[in-house]
Amino acid sequence: MGIAVSFRGRSGKAWEFQRVAADAPWARSPGVVIFAAPDAYGWRLIRVVELSGKPHDLQPIWALAEAERYGANAVFLALEFDAATRSLMANDIEEGFSTVCFTDHSRKIAA
Repeated sequence: MGIAVSFRGRSGKAWEFQRVAADAPWARSPGVVIFAAPDAYGWRLIRVVELSGKPHDLQPIWALAEAERYGANAVFLALEFDAATRSLMANDIEEGFSTVCFTDHSRKIAA
């Protein structure tokens, strides 16, 4: 894996991620992935996605394609095997940042 980066969610907890190549098999891993673009003060989070770890799940690939339309060129991965923790992590990070693309879950919370 690549460079270690911490993203601090709304709760204040720092979640550890590793930068990975966009063409690496990250979509098959269970965990959370962040698609980001460089910003003046670090990274601009474009999209946060939970990864189920299923080998043929195309949803993360489509999410990357969408994020790239908004300028994302970096992929950060945090491996997490527990589904409840993945959900907590994704929601905490998404609520702590003004991501460009929101998941359906965060739209329900905001409404």
